[in-house]
Amino acid sequence: MKGEEAMNSKRMILLSVLAVMSVSSLHAQLVNGRFTTSFYTLERFDTVGSSRTYLRAFQSVQLSMAQGNVSLNTFLQGAVNGANDFGDNGRVRFYNLYLRWADIGRIVDLSVGRQAVYAGVGNGTIDGLMARAKFLDNRLTLTGYGGSTVNSDYTGVQKNWHDNVHVGGQIVTTALPGARIGVSYMNRHEEVDPYWTLRARDTSFVPVPYYIANQSTAVELGSADASYSKGELFSVYGRYDYDFNFKETARGQGGVKVSVTPELALTGDVIYRRPHISYNSIFSAFTSNSTTVVDGGVEYGFSPLLRAFGKVGYVSYTDDKSMRWTAGLNAMYGSVSYTGGSGYAGELTSFSLQGAYPLFNRMLVPTLGVSYASYRLSADADKDNALSLLLGATVRPSKNFSFDVQGQWMKNAIYDRDMRLQVKLMYWFAERLSLFSEEVQ
Repeated sequence: MKGEEAMNSKRMILLSVLAVMSVSSLHAQLVNGRFTTSFYTLERFDTVGSSRTYLRAFQSVQLSMAQGNVSLNTFLQGAVNGANDFGDNGRVRFYNLYLRWADIGRIVDLSVGRQAVYAGVGNGTIDGLMARAKFLDNRLTLTGYGGSTVNSDYTGVQKNWHDNVHVGGQIVTTALPGARIGVSYMNRHEEVDPYWTLRARDTSFVPVPYYIANQSTAVELGSADASYSKGELFSVYGRYDYDFNFKETARGQGGVKVSVTPELALTGDVIYRRPHISYNSIFSAFTSNSTTVVDGGVEYGFSPLLRAFGKVGYVSYTDDKSMRWTAGLNAMYGSVSYTGGSGYAGELTSFSLQGAYPLFNRMLVPTLGVSYASYRLSADADKDNALSLLLGATVRPSKNFSFDVQGQWMKNAIYDRDMRLQVKLMYWFAERLSLFSEEVQ
């Protein structure tokens, strides 16, 4: 498997180079890029006094090259671990790599390759084709896509398209003033890798090798959503999802926000949902139950930069319930909040404070965070506490470069102390180039 993953990564890198060269031959190109290098390390001391240190490094590359209405876009990330950390030596993931041709006939946008899908109920990443067409002065948008589901490692292209097909579409209209109405559909399959394991031969329970080959898991959903707003006075939203495989409602949601005065607003939300389980997966064999959440809240603005909020929620399970609440204050340079909960989900009381203040014309932005929680997982369990501290800063010496560092410290019932450090260097650019021909003025 490791050799196959390495070969797939090399193929994807070669494909990136060839695609860049194909776009580069189109006279002058506008190239945008971002390079991010980050290091993440943590040291854990458990309750018996032993400790272990982990180290992981990441390199992200995001590039976009455009010539007229044609562009090439890619985003990849490589990760490498310290010795014996996380059980592997690192890998390269291609999150997207696609060619886009925009505004074809002043109507259609077309993209082909590895790309993320966000189209109503449709979501995920495909190796395939997506088209979006706009009509009636952009008041009607049609989106369709189809391809192969990308594996969880984001490496090579799936070989068996029949067991990994991913298709769907969405229709959105804004023809009615103040309203948005959408209808969407998604049908996604994903092949599960077969494997060998040990199983009992008979009642003698003698273990023998057994080959497990599961069917392709599937998700087939349809959805309708609508929203309407009347200026700043009020807004409403509703959504309904249906699972065609299980033949039942997957999700229902409704929300409303009413401005009583320019400063005071009331909110209300209702969400019904079942656990998101793929058809033919092992988890579909178990009984699952739905939950219903009802929330009500209030928001008050003392000024554009200072707002208070509060919300109370009721969560209904099949034969039990929970309550949750939160209150806080959002300001220009920070926020403070109090959160609590009780019932089936456990008891919780927490307090958090976060802040960031720009200095030297935003060249330096220090950050600070403090969080304390007292919780009980069940009515007969002991109460535990958790404390965490966060301290960091962002340094921007120029418009193209930034340096971030953040330290975290936590103590809870499991770890005597957990210390983490993240360092990130980021460089981005935008240049007009002519790599393989004379630049057109």
